[in-house]
Amino acid sequence: MYKRLYSTWQPPVAEQTPGYSMIMLTPGDLPFFLKISLEVCATQNPEHLVETIVVPDSKLMRGFSELLNEWAKDYPISPVRMVTLSPLEIAFNRYHRNPFNNCWHQLIRGIEALRTPYALLHDVDLFILEPDFLKKHYEACVAQNVSLMGVSKVWDGWYEQQGLDHLVATWELMFKADWARSFQPWEHRGHRGIVAGQSHSFDMMLWPQCQTPPEQISRHDREWGFIHFNHVTSTYRRFQQSKGAYEDSYFRILLMRLLIDAYDQSGWRYDIPSLEALRKGLSDASNRVTYLKEETFQHYAEFRAKLQELISSRLLDEQKATILAEGIAPFDRVFSGASPSFSRSKVLATV
Repeated sequence: MYKRLYSTWQPPVAEQTPGYSMIMLTPGDLPFFLKISLEVCATQNPEHLVETIVVPDSKLMRGFSELLNEWAKDYPISPVRMVTLSPLEIAFNRYHRNPFNNCWHQLIRGIEALRTPYALLHDVDLFILEPDFLKKHYEACVAQNVSLMGVSKVWDGWYEQQGLDHLVATWELMFKADWARSFQPWEHRGHRGIVAGQSHSFDMMLWPQCQTPPEQISRHDREWGFIHFNHVTSTYRRFQQSKGAYEDSYFRILLMRLLIDAYDQSGWRYDIPSLEALRKGLSDASNRVTYLKEETFQHYAEFRAKLQELISSRLLDEQKATILAEGIAPFDRVFSGASPSFSRSKVLATV
């Protein structure tokens, strides 16, 4: 079905504007991510940036575009344009409830909307710290004359085992529009395929990377200039589909609530539990969201280190930093002794 429906692209613009466009793949029911992305990217050096394209997913809710128009007034680095999925794609994704398919549809619409030869995929749960990060990222891609320039290795270790250690992650990926269009749209979709005689499940854009000469893919020598929390939106979609108590083992639901409280004063009604409700999950196994398993305890240190880096960064004013610091304090009291000797009884005693 995908091969039939997504075998060709809409024609590109006749004349491209030199530079790059930023594509923000944004959850349509979580506008706080849009606000964060606009605020974070507004601190970037705008050199070479032509346009910012916002592509909400199939969860697009009434009022989202109005918030975009309002928040874009404080976004000085480029014009902002919203591109939406087709009605058929929205209906399909709402029925199948597959967050990865949803993201792929956003990617396709973003690529077709490009008016520049290069594009940057911005992850909404990634905070850029260095003001020249995007400028240098684009210039490195152009100087090396590569089709793709990444900031991280691909997360799936299977590729390196197959000798494909040059593949890059999609977050903050800079790529040539012509490269993306050299493959059929369906080929960018996460799907099962065969590479080097091995069958594997390929995440979005990774199968085309496997078909691309290694010298056309590059990445920076080290990760630098950003904080990335990873997989936050997909975790939220799984939470929405879950029944009963949900173990927030990587603290992503907690992160979302903290960020909403710090960033969004719009009055938007979110389905994410309040901070008070989340705190109950530290001791109540029947709570909608819980923090009671050993694996959860083991993940806290990494999450907390990233959060502290954000709190201490130049991106947050005093009010936002205070909201995050005060909001995480009850969890610090419970998880501050993170160690392999974790037990539920210790947590209950702390609470």
